[in-house]
Amino acid sequence: MDSENKNTQETFPPFRGEQTAVDTEKCPNCGDNLEFDPEEGCLKCPSCGTLQKIETHAGQEIAFSELSKANGGWQNQTHVYHCANCNAEEVLDKREIAHVCPFCGSPSVVEREEIDTLRPNALLPFLLDLPKASAAAIRWAKKRLFAPREFKTYFRPEKLRGVYLPAFTFDTNTDSAYQGRLGEHYYVNVRSNGKTVREQRTRYFYIQGTYQQFFDDLAVSATDAVPPSVMRTLMHYDYHNCVEYNDDFLYGFSALLYSRDGQTCWADARSMADKSIRQGILSQYHHDVVSYLNVSTNCFNVTYKYLLLPMYTGIYPYKSKIYPFYINGRSGKVKGKSPVSPVKAAIATVLGIAAAVAVGFLIWYIWQ
Repeated sequence: MDSENKNTQETFPPFRGEQTAVDTEKCPNCGDNLEFDPEEGCLKCPSCGTLQKIETHAGQEIAFSELSKANGGWQNQTHVYHCANCNAEEVLDKREIAHVCPFCGSPSVVEREEIDTLRPNALLPFLLDLPKASAAAIRWAKKRLFAPREFKTYFRPEKLRGVYLPAFTFDTNTDSAYQGRLGEHYYVNVRSNGKTVREQRTRYFYIQGTYQQFFDDLAVSATDAVPPSVMRTLMHYDYHNCVEYNDDFLYGFSALLYSRDGQTCWADARSMADKSIRQGILSQYHHDVVSYLNVSTNCFNVTYKYLLLPMYTGIYPYKSKIYPFYINGRSGKVKGKSPVSPVKAAIATVLGIAAAVAVGFLIWYIWQ
């Protein structure tokens, strides 16, 4: 495993991705279309309230060696709607028509030719219904420290919609061999210009050994539709509760098709594992600096799940600008953009400068 870690600059682009549609079930009582109800955890008829249980089984791990052999499976169950504005492609319930794009709000949505794509093998159902998701967004808006007062007061979610996002999780055992050079600071008193001053010096030592670690559910987003900063905040799902994929959970919702395949996501998971392994190795030694650390890692017994994660997406128009926000469909945690009050930002800047000056003066005074 490569031990180098690279930092990438993150942006907050428009929501993009491919989504798909599923067949629907009819209410046995009145014939209306059933929808998945997060509060009930089953299918519910919006007309007469009839409930229909969904048979569930725990989501299963698949050997990573099978990933390259996996083929489609959604071709006969799905169709895709394409947004000409942001290129999002959405999987909708087949009884629905995509009047507007749920990600950029554009009405320029047309149905695409059917495509065959990898079928998910697991899923985390929504726990929050639409009213609770809306309430979570309103609470989030009220806590935006630098947002204008009118934004906090009048914020109401628009075009709030539940979407399942594609992701891969990986389990793996790792066995690493490492060698490196670390340094530990110490201080000595020396005379300089007739004064006794403290000087920092570094004592270096070499390390080598082996390190084992098991990783459970290394989760990687399989879509570029949601900004990385959002996914880092909202991707803390209870993966151990995932269930075997069942179309019933998609009724009334939509799902993104993956834009990043399993091999690409596995490369990201390896990078995450590498970072954790390096931290684990270094935590065994008392040190202040790292001169170098070379790590060679073997991953074995690797398994994966290709699953769908529940998230609400919404927008809020404010003074001719659109501010997107996202809500974890199970925990209710919210991440998004909000306008900034120039007055509040200016006050914060002044206070920050004043605090920095005060700290600098205090440090100077102590060292005199």
